[in-house]
Amino acid sequence: MVSKKQVNKFVKSQESIQFYKKIQGALTEVLQAMPNEDFHKVTKNLKIISLQEGIIGQAMVFPNSKGKFKVVSIVYVPKIPMNVLKFIIAHELGHIHQGRHNTKKGENIYILEKHANKMAKKWGFPPTEKTWEWIFKYMKKYKIKWPKDWPKE
Repeated sequence: MVSKKQVNKFVKSQESIQFYKKIQGALTEVLQAMPNEDFHKVTKNLKIISLQEGIIGQAMVFPNSKGKFKVVSIVYVPKIPMNVLKFIIAHELGHIHQGRHNTKKGENIYILEKHANKMAKKWGFPPTEKTWEWIFKYMKKYKIKWPKDWPKE
């Protein structure tokens, strides 16, 4: 497993979450649950962008980096349950673990989503039925349509 010192150093390097203790705590738990190899794979050249709910935009300037530049954007929702936040962080890092966010020609997007869910589960943050209920309710509030056959596994 990855050391607490490495995780804390990474979390502190993420400027856009400096005011969001809840996101810091959830991110720390997710990263600490990863094997060392997965931690290094998902955090290399990664910048997390977190917006306060209701904030329309946020600008961040990043130094030039070598290799793929990875960005995770997280909208901070003050009343989000911790288990949902941890799942979302783990799920998004699962996409980073894949090394891509686009489907290949003829590939179904659900393959990417299932892999991200699988990684979240591997790291100890599987979605529960209550997790999905909260996510669906939140998305409905913003009139975001969710496909009925979206993978929940």
